[in-house]
Amino acid sequence: MRLIARHYLDGRWTEITLADGRIESVTPVEGRSEIDPGDPWITPAFWDLQLNGRWGHSFSSPDLTVEQVAEIVRAQATLGTARLCPTLITARVPDMLHGLRSIASACDRFPDVAARVLGIHLEGPFLSPLAGYRGAHPAEAMRDPGWSLFQEFQAAAGGRIVLVTLAPERDASLEFIARASREGIAVALGHTAADGKVIQAAARAGARLSTHLGNGIESTLPRHPNPIWDQAACDDLFASFIADGHHLGASTLRVLTRAKGPGRTVLVTDASPLAGQPPGRYGEWAVEPSGKVVVSGTPYLAGSNVTLSESLTRLFEATAWSLPDLLATVTINPARVLGRPAPRIEPGEPANLVLFRFAGADRFTLSHTCVDGQWYDSERATTDPQ
Repeated sequence: MRLIARHYLDGRWTEITLADGRIESVTPVEGRSEIDPGDPWITPAFWDLQLNGRWGHSFSSPDLTVEQVAEIVRAQATLGTARLCPTLITARVPDMLHGLRSIASACDRFPDVAARVLGIHLEGPFLSPLAGYRGAHPAEAMRDPGWSLFQEFQAAAGGRIVLVTLAPERDASLEFIARASREGIAVALGHTAADGKVIQAAARAGARLSTHLGNGIESTLPRHPNPIWDQAACDDLFASFIADGHHLGASTLRVLTRAKGPGRTVLVTDASPLAGQPPGRYGEWAVEPSGKVVVSGTPYLAGSNVTLSESLTRLFEATAWSLPDLLATVTINPARVLGRPAPRIEPGEPANLVLFRFAGADRFTLSHTCVDGQWYDSERATTDPQ
């Protein structure tokens, strides 16, 4: 297959040929210099490090099936995402083990699912149980980090846990961070009330990321210092952000991403299991008419209803970063957090590509997505995986 589009790095017209699920050649070609709003652009497909579920299915559900895992993972392709981390939140240990085994079984059974799953993100149960800081995570299931329990989780996952979010103020956290880091597992700080000294100690021990910085925290804080500013100021930490217009206002997103800069900013969806569902109450959680997902009867957010392409538009509106810097937040930077080779448009690389337009009021509009050589029409994608 042959396609021609503007390269996201420099805007030059580029001819790309694909064969057998990989990029065969990348060649600059002559073309109109003036940029038109309808021009096609091309970038590596997205990586999402935090995805809790979608369409009513949760990776943390005790009723999760292997088929549901495959359905959620495959459906991300229409949204521009080629690689992702299914994310489990805090739950009873048997329920977490069930979710881990279901994801592992889906990867074992379906090669295409295995190719798309970077690994599993464990967001809990090693988090702060304090109100506000815990968000939608149940306090009764929280616990201090323990390597034996983590080994049980990792065995259930078939060794696929690659990212763990924890609160570093919990007992034994620093030892856990150091050991996990030695094992090649990325550790993130999140749902934490830690002070600056503990945050710095966690970074020295090997922590790499702040999970959804600015969220998972008490609504009333000291002006300074507080866990947001201490993490924003720590240059050893990347930070992920949920740019859905609900988790962070535009001004907060602007300030925090400027603190981190385009080299340490990661966009995640933190997609709720209710993402894509119509407004209404769904047991303990609810979708408001605005699309915001909350714990029913509370102001606490319970994941988002956003896509990475929508997040890129909001990040552009907040920062006016260049196109390469914007797209690094969903490609290069997530790969750096996990210590993986970054996705590139180069011969021999997997054919994981996004065609898009970048102009007008919508700023960033997906057209088509290619995942391992298979094309998906992103413009016709709906909220229903069927």
